[in-house]
Amino acid sequence: MKVPKHRLCVIAGVAPRTYDYAVAGETRPVQSTVAKLNLALDRFRTGFGKEAGELAPHATFKACLIIASFYKDADARTVLASIPGRKATADPEWLDAARTRQLAYWICNGFFGMREADIGRAAGVTKQAVSNAIAATMDGRDTDPELDRICRQIERVFE
Repeated sequence: MKVPKHRLCVIAGVAPRTYDYAVAGETRPVQSTVAKLNLALDRFRTGFGKEAGELAPHATFKACLIIASFYKDADARTVLASIPGRKATADPEWLDAARTRQLAYWICNGFFGMREADIGRAAGVTKQAVSNAIAATMDGRDTDPELDRICRQIERVFE
């Protein structure tokens, strides 16, 4: 991934010397060290913009998900744990989580100015999935009075 060793170690909270010894095979790293390095690599893998590992888009998405969960009377942890790619449309719990995610995408884009590609990376879905979800939310306002009421309440908060 071409991540600078020093930066990886700083983000992981691992001494560069510990990393060097493990790579050279001089010592066997403890499991917690490997876990810290893997977490740091995940942060780089999902990095945004020019700054690898920036966590603001992830935090913004999660905040929007919490807002959406509040207005939809959903448990944010359950929504986060629901796998978007599963497409279990016959499962009512998954479908509720998907609708909450759609509302979160709409909030991220409309009120925090996040680009669809950044939202997708933060949420672990494609840009097209985010675009479709935002369009579905906007179209749904015309046919679903409850969704329209929720969107109007959110709009008032961000006025």
